[in-house]
Amino acid sequence: MIDAKRKAFIFLTLAFLLAVVAAGFIINQIQMAQESLGETVEVAAADGDIQSYTTLEAGDIQWVEMPKTAQVDSFIQKSDDIEDSISIVNLKEGDLVTKSVVRKKIDIPANHRVVWLNPGENVLVDQGVAEGDLVDVISVLENKEKGVTTQRLLENVQVVQMEEREEGPPAIKVSLSVEDAEKLIFTQNAAKQIRVLRVNQVTKGEEPKQQEQKPTEEKKEEPKQEQPKKEEQKPAEPKQDAKKDEQ
Repeated sequence: MIDAKRKAFIFLTLAFLLAVVAAGFIINQIQMAQESLGETVEVAAADGDIQSYTTLEAGDIQWVEMPKTAQVDSFIQKSDDIEDSISIVNLKEGDLVTKSVVRKKIDIPANHRVVWLNPGENVLVDQGVAEGDLVDVISVLENKEKGVTTQRLLENVQVVQMEEREEGPPAIKVSLSVEDAEKLIFTQNAAKQIRVLRVNQVTKGEEPKQQEQKPTEEKKEEPKQEQPKKEEQKPAEPKQDAKKDEQ
């Protein structure tokens, strides 16, 4: 009987300890859940009705608090994210503004269009480019009459935007007139290969420095021309001897 009571006492003690541990774990998880639900962040929402493709301004946005969850990363949380941006969809008052409905505004001339250059098998970028760079577009065409021909299709084209992709190098967007845009789109479909070459804009400012060095070289050579003048004064001695003979 004594052994049975000991075993029962030990079993009850272990059960009590396990129950205390489980209760503590559950209480801890509940507290963590309450803290996560109680923590809030400010996200952007439409302060009024916003039409699509209109510039977003500070007065169009209000900041509202919402619980911090995993989905918060898709919402606008900083005012810098809406500067120089437009909404690509209609927004009603109170709608939350997500990153997928906002796009950076591109400042281009009225007669220009933005054309997408997708680096791939037939479009090669020889050197990395960034927004604001100038590039030349070289096309390689192949036909039965002329064979393979290479020509400069476009010159000093401005890169207005870079778009990151999940795989491969980023896509390049260039600003072109309507005529050049049609030409580039046709070439992308018909060309055997297109090469994008970045224009070196630094060397243009360095050329005048080389020209300024030429006058300094000419000044160094000027003293050499004065030497023959000293040699011309030597023949004056025979004239004095001639006067002595006459006397």
